[in-house]
Order: sequence, then C-alpha cells, then structure tokens
Amino acid sequence: MRFIAFLIASCLFCSEAARAEPIGEADLLRHIKILASDAFEGREPGTVGENRTVNYIATQWARSGLRPAGEKGSWYAPVALVERRPESYRLSFSSRAGGKSARIKPDEIILRGRSTSFSQAQMPVVFAGFAQVEPGGEAVAGKLVLIPRAPLEDSDAIASFQARKRQLIKDGAIGVLTIIDRQDRWSAFRRFFQRPSTELSGPENHAPLEGLISLDQFSKLLAQSGLDANALLADRDDISVLALGMVADAQAETAVRTYISHNVVGKIPGTRPDSGALLFMGHWDHFGICRIEDPRDPGKDRICNGAVDNASGISLLIEVANRLAKEDLDRDIYFLATTAEEKGLLGARAFIENPSVALDGLVVAFNADTIALSDDGEKIAVIGLGRAGLDQEIGAVAAQEGREIDRSGTADPYLARQDGYIFLERAIPTYMISSAFADAARLKAYLDGPYHDVSDEVNDTLLLTGAAADANFHVALGRYFGSTARYPGKAPSGGADN
Repeated sequence: MRFIAFLIASCLFCSEAARAEPIGEADLLRHIKILASDAFEGREPGTVGENRTVNYIATQWARSGLRPAGEKGSWYAPVALVERRPESYRLSFSSRAGGKSARIKPDEIILRGRSTSFSQAQMPVVFAGFAQVEPGGEAVAGKLVLIPRAPLEDSDAIASFQARKRQLIKDGAIGVLTIIDRQDRWSAFRRFFQRPSTELSGPENHAPLEGLISLDQFSKLLAQSGLDANALLADRDDISVLALGMVADAQAETAVRTYISHNVVGKIPGTRPDSGALLFMGHWDHFGICRIEDPRDPGKDRICNGAVDNASGISLLIEVANRLAKEDLDRDIYFLATTAEEKGLLGARAFIENPSVALDGLVVAFNADTIALSDDGEKIAVIGLGRAGLDQEIGAVAAQEGREIDRSGTADPYLARQDGYIFLERAIPTYMISSAFADAARLKAYLDGPYHDVSDEVNDTLLLTGAAADANFHVALGRYFGSTARYPGKAPSGGADN
C-alpha cells in the first residue's frame, strides 16, 4: 500500500519536475570556479580561505531565500578545534616485578600529549582488543593502553577502531598507543603522525597521551612477557583488555594550537514543521596551502584547491537549495556545510553533538561529496543501501528520474569515510548518492592522482554531466521526502517538533 501511494502521488511529482528549471553543468561550474580558485587558498579551516568560503555559501543561500539556522540566529555554528604536533618525547617499559627498564628507540614510536607537557611514571600497561569492554572502565582507567590499528581497507573496522578508542578515553585511559600491525606501513604512519593533527576541542577527544608504536617494537615488548604479538593481534576481536605485566614511564612535549572554525547552516521552513525535517549536507573544507615553498621555483603551485573534493558537492548544495526554496513543501529542509571533514569528519560530529535541528525529527539526510567525476547521467551509487532503512523509497525516486542504481557494492568501503556516517551512527537514515562512485575506473584514477593534491583544480578533466544529473536527483529527493503526501513516513524515532 505504501508503494502504491507513492505511485499515485508521483504524477504530481512528475508535473512539478517538468516545470522546474533543471540544474545544468554551467550552474555547478560557476560555483566550483569560485570555491576552488586560488583566492580561496584551498579552503583550510581557521584561515582567510575559510572566511571567504563560509561567507560565499551563506550569501548564496540567503539569495536563494533560505533562513539562517546556526547559532544565535546566524548562518554559522562555531566548531572549537585543537591542533597538536609532536615536538619531543621518550618512552620506557619495565616489568612490574621490577625488571630492568628498556627505553624505546625514538624511530620505533611517536608520541604527543593532550597539553603542551606530559610526564607520567609507572603506568600499568594493557592490550585492548575489540571485544566488549568491562562496564565502568575499571580495566583501563589510569593505564597505558596498546590497541591495534584497523586495516585501512576495511571501512567498518576503521569505524570500530575509532569508536573503541573514544571509549578507552572516556573510560579514563591515561594513554592510548596504536599498534601499526604492518611493519611495511610504519614509516608512512609515523610521518603522518608527525604532522599537525586536529581534533574537536575537549578532553573527551584526546587522551592525556597518544601515539604510535611499530609492530617490531611491540613484538619485542611482548617477547619479554612471554607473549606472542602475532597471536595476540590475530585474536584482537576476542580480547577485551589484557594486562601485559609491565609499567611505562613517558614524557612528551607537544605544540598545541586552539582555534574556532564554522559549520554553515541554512533552513527552508516547511508548511508543516511538526512532520519532521530533511537534511542536505556536504563539507566545504580542503587542505589549503599544502606544499612548502620551493626557493628554486617560487612560482610552483602550492594550493590544494579541492575542485572535485569538495567544491563540487557544495555547488550541488547551493543549486539544490535554490530550487527547493521556490517550492511549498511540508517538512523543514536544512542545509549544512561542514568544516574539518578532511581532519576526521569533525564538523559533522560537532553538529551531531550540538545540532540546529532536533535529531529525532530527521526523516532522512543526504551527503554530497566528490561528485564531479562522471560523464554518465544515468548510473548512481547509493552509499548507505542496506543501512538506512529507506532503500525502497530511494529506488522508487531513482526509477522515476530514470537513474540506475549500481548494486555492485564497489562503493561500500567509502561508507565510514564521509560525513553521513556520523549520522548513521545515531540511527538517522543517511545516504550519499553520486554518479562518481558508480564509475569505479574514473574514481580510482582520481584517488590515485589529483585526490588531495594541487592538481585537483578546475581544468578540462572536470566532468559535470553526472554531477548535474546528481544535483537534479537531489532536488527530486527533496520534493519527495519533503512532502507528507508523497512520503507520509516519520523519522525513526516517530518524529518530533522542530
């Protein structure tokens, strides 16, 4: 009956779609050229580039007729961030029975503190696997915890690792050291950790001490306790917390910088706001001036402009907002441009922790990210299929719009690498729908080439045929889910006033 009701309502849906002016490639390109221009300096949070970016988004939404929905009636929701960079550190282990202390070589570990200076002696050392933790956190409170890194190829495992680490911090671990369980990747991880790292501000987001330890060094440590490192790592899913029979002394000096970035939030008021709300989102940030100046070539390009990632997604949000603001829809529609996605989905997490809309009233959310990679206006990947509970409805809108859903599953590994995952963690139906992720060959070529590089800029390789089709598909999604006649369903919690 629910699907029949959709088909009956779809004739109205069709007629409105026919009357609306579709979003074209030129519409998207106009915004991408501005957002990915050198004047925006790569859109790094906390810079002049951020100021220009968030002002541009807010201005475009205001011109379309959206209302500000950020903090205190503004367009902006502040996000407090803290950046940390290791400076100096040392770490030594000894057996709890009073054995000889073994100092770890600096090239086998790397450490940083929550504050500028950390010093702690005689920390009990434990290994944490991924089995359920003891209630109350008594097993890790006041201890140095060694936890294995999840495989990079496994999106769900990475999400589980991140959640486990947050739980260890919440339960009072004084330190969390990640074991890099492939020695051939140690140098790359260590180099990455040496760079400034950004997190949400607040003690719940960083242990007093954090760091990495190599597989070789971890193996040597365990051998002193009569344990086998490979066996322990293989059993990680069955181990909660295991005492290693040793204590650690550590010191770390860390460069710490705190600053405020911003999410941008706009709203199209619905005629029946008590029926729930929709959310369209995408991240505005990129990597800024990402290369050190070369004195031998002062004119060399140093800006990671992020044309595809994610000026393209923000251009979609601007044009979709412009179209939907001209319609009378029942539900409120929110638009969210997040900061610090590239630093760990931080803007999305900050929004979830301090939302501008009642989360239990969200009927569905859609994330737009990295869309300008396909010349195919028919096939789309739907990241979130089987996870969000509205697959039948998404399929019906796709059929109405003449879009074919790619059901190969090749895009599934990206589920936890995009802002929508933060909403899925809160059981909010969320999808990322894009033709770019249905074109596996071009996606791989992009990820192996321009991705996070100075070459991700506006040029002849930018493909907008699929992006324009995706933008119009999001308009169709807004019309369908924004109407209680077309979609009478409620938010998973039953709906809430907004």
